[in-house]
Amino acid sequence: MDENKQTNENLKYALCYVPFAAFILFYIEKNKSAILEKHVRYGMVIFWIYIVLLILASWLFKWLLWFLYIWVSAFMWYKTYIGEDVQIKFIDDFFNKSK
Repeated sequence: MDENKQTNENLKYALCYVPFAAFILFYIEKNKSAILEKHVRYGMVIFWIYIVLLILASWLFKWLLWFLYIWVSAFMWYKTYIGEDVQIKFIDDFFNKSK
C-alpha cells in the first residue's frame, strides 16, 4: 500500500512538467508538501522560459525550442515519476533569494 501511495505522489510531482498542469496544481492543491512546491516551481519556470524564448526566437528556431522544451519536460517527468530527486540550481537559488 505504501508503494502505491509513493507512486501516486511521484505521478503528482511528474504532472508538474506537463504544460499548465503545474499552474493547476499550484491553485487547487491545498496542503502542498515542500517537494510538490519545488516541482511546481520547476515546471512553471521551465514553461515560462520556454514561452519567453519562443517569443524572442525566429520561426525556424521555434521548432528547435519546442523540441528542447518537450525533451526537458519529458526528462523531468520521467526522473520525478521514478522517484529520483532532481535539482535545478538556478531555480532553487532564485526562489531562496526571494524569500
